[in-house]
Amino acid sequence: MPKINFYLKDPNSKSNTLIYLFCRFKGITVKVSTGESIEPRNWNFDKQRAKKNGETAVSGRYILNDLLDTYEKQCDKIYNEELANGKPDKATLQERIKEYINPLPTPTEDNLFGLIDRFINNEITINGKPKEPATIKTYKTTRNHLIDFQAKERYKINFESITLDFYHKFTSYLNSSGITTNAISKYIQVLKTFMSEAAEQGLTDNFEFKKKKFAVKRMPTDAVYLTEKEILRFYRHDLSGFPSYERARDLFVFGCLCGLRYSDYANVKPENIVEDEDGLNLKIRTQKTGELVYIPCHPLILEIFEKYSKTNSNSLPRSPSNQKFNDYIKEAAKKAGLNEKGKLASDLNAELWQCISSHTARRSFATNLYLQGFPSIEIMKITGHRTERAFLTYIKVSKLESARRLRNHFNQMLNNTNLNPQINKVYESTKV
Repeated sequence: MPKINFYLKDPNSKSNTLIYLFCRFKGITVKVSTGESIEPRNWNFDKQRAKKNGETAVSGRYILNDLLDTYEKQCDKIYNEELANGKPDKATLQERIKEYINPLPTPTEDNLFGLIDRFINNEITINGKPKEPATIKTYKTTRNHLIDFQAKERYKINFESITLDFYHKFTSYLNSSGITTNAISKYIQVLKTFMSEAAEQGLTDNFEFKKKKFAVKRMPTDAVYLTEKEILRFYRHDLSGFPSYERARDLFVFGCLCGLRYSDYANVKPENIVEDEDGLNLKIRTQKTGELVYIPCHPLILEIFEKYSKTNSNSLPRSPSNQKFNDYIKEAAKKAGLNEKGKLASDLNAELWQCISSHTARRSFATNLYLQGFPSIEIMKITGHRTERAFLTYIKVSKLESARRLRNHFNQMLNNTNLNPQINKVYESTKV
């Protein structure tokens, strides 16, 4: 008989770590990840099961210990089946156990996963255009979530199973996995795109995905932006003793003044600067949308180019990974004293430096221009937003700032010599 054990990938971890299944027989060990994880403090190492306080629901259906018991019984069953056919083989056992715990769908031309693969491989285009890498990445992530859901919930996924019952179970699964509401909304919308294509191709006559309830409403995002004064103060702060932070800070400020996404502003080169009769512009084709944009060069943009032109042929700081950049920019902002509280509505005690990320630069650009009275449609030509509604949910203007804008508007009205005489008369009559 095989000996079945469950061990943690990192027993000393302070956060969740994977649980591995070990099947041992006659000096051979088969190791398979269960796909489940737990904090070591909630794990009973002697019993190889979760403690009572860690015995939480898994995938919205199973209790973790019940699931591990099921895996142990199934491993024993698989071993006995192989033993009945002769001497159990390690590779066969590992493959069968792995397939049971995390079965992979076999894509075919006429099933859902086959259709998804065609989207991923750009065999199916949207409006005749190949999809951007970011879109392909979202397709892959959606596919992976569907595979995990199918494996853990034992819910067979095909065109006909995409019903309201599936919708409720799938969204519940994603919620229990810690996926945010907006991410779930995105995955459901992508799934609807797949199903719509399937219906167009005559692969299914299931239209439940078109029901009103088959949707997740996006929630307004809670984020911050830096004012022009904060951007300038940040840029002028001496970080020469911390070269990594200084480079990240300069690249971030560059992003605040051009409004591009990190994937674009981190890759701007000298040849992207072009001149017309009015001055210098950044000319770049954005990665996500493929649109060509022209952005007037702010004086600090040119200053940053000049600063790095002597040491870097690209004339901009070398860009680290997005995650590493976010780590650096937070530390740089902390050292620069960007510690104001109350800017994040969801956490009024969070300091400004804690809320900054690579995307804060782009949001700062859009919000500052909006507050200065630039028409939304003009800013959208640079940010790439296609609707004003989407743009207005993107910028971050507090109620106090809205009140200040309105007050400035009133002051301009009252200072206008061409103001309607009747309004002037009413205004003068209110003076004490």
